[in-house]
Amino acid sequence: MKKNIEIPSRLKRVNTFNGQLLTPVDFKTEQEYFIKRMKLHNLIFHSSGIVSGLGVSITKDTPPKVMVSPGLAIDPYGNFIILPKAELAPFPEKGSLVYIIIYWAERETDFVPMPTGGDDVETVALRIEEYAIFKCEPKQSSSSQNGIALARLKKIRGKWKLDKQFKVRQCR
Repeated sequence: MKKNIEIPSRLKRVNTFNGQLLTPVDFKTEQEYFIKRMKLHNLIFHSSGIVSGLGVSITKDTPPKVMVSPGLAIDPYGNFIILPKAELAPFPEKGSLVYIIIYWAERETDFVPMPTGGDDVETVALRIEEYAIFKCEPKQSSSSQNGIALARLKKIRGKWKLDKQFKVRQCR
């Protein structure tokens, strides 16, 4: 089943020439052009889902933990969700059926001082970092449709188990 893909408005990129003064807006426009093209490519040719890895297991620790192995997914917006190393996901605190959902996120990092004129100094982010976050959700709601469900956990006789019947969405 192919979902409707949002087609961006006309894509514009910077046309550079000798002697041109480039501003932060120009650099941002250039980045947005390539990011939008990549997301569109991902959704048209690969769809959203798991590309590789991202297996879920429950550790034998006391208390047990939910471990997600390294891997790559594409979210419903075309973002790559990259998990370079195994990480713990939140463990369900209540309920009897929950989904482990992975989401794409970004945050500003590497803050540096920027003079604002006079004696004032402001700090600004030098970089934007993309990362994965996990949520433990009781059902696949509309908000969880922004992420990728990695597993469904069921509480059986007081212990959480991976639901082997749950089919993980794979990229095509």
